[in-house]
Amino acid sequence: MSGEAVSIKGTKNGLVIVFDPDLNPEDIKNNLRLKMEKSNGFFKGASFSFFNSREGRLPELFEDLEVICRQYGLIPSNDVCRPPEPGHADRPPQKKKQSPVVPLRKSRPGDEQATLISRTIRSGQQISLKNSLFIMGDVNPGAELRSEGSIYIMGNCRGIVHAGCSGNILAEVFAFRLLPTVLRIGTISADTVCPDDPGPHVARVSRGKIVFNKFS
Repeated sequence: MSGEAVSIKGTKNGLVIVFDPDLNPEDIKNNLRLKMEKSNGFFKGASFSFFNSREGRLPELFEDLEVICRQYGLIPSNDVCRPPEPGHADRPPQKKKQSPVVPLRKSRPGDEQATLISRTIRSGQQISLKNSLFIMGDVNPGAELRSEGSIYIMGNCRGIVHAGCSGNILAEVFAFRLLPTVLRIGTISADTVCPDDPGPHVARVSRGKIVFNKFS
């Protein structure tokens, strides 16, 4: 888990919340709350299950973590399984690695599904998708994102971003810090930059122009 108390992994059926049972339970719960707060409600409505490396269940901790998830609108489900790990002999061989898909709230056209990518997108990397895109990490300068739906970045955005690239001007772009080098929504390019003030912002098309609003 790379030293994290809690990590959130996407699967085709929902979210798997993985935690380290050897850590202090309060640290685990606080870390989960922090991740839920940072998501700004984008996990709301998603199905989830828990996974830990210890075979024995930890009933009290599981109950507390489930309460936290329910408070943020997540739905517990036994149908969500942890993705297979490479090198497991008893698991069927995986096809070419694909990004997991996680249901999102149906808030805007094209947001019925979103591809969840839990890593930083580095300079020179390009991602182009039909469905909406959910990045759990930063988008560095020189990186490029293209989506026919909306783009949500749980981190800093400093790369090239094109949401609604098939002409969908109802798409939106969200980031904890929205400072892209190039921003397009549909056929419209931003002719101003997002205000460089703390906090998340969302970019949308209004009256034929891209406008930036502080997200709250």
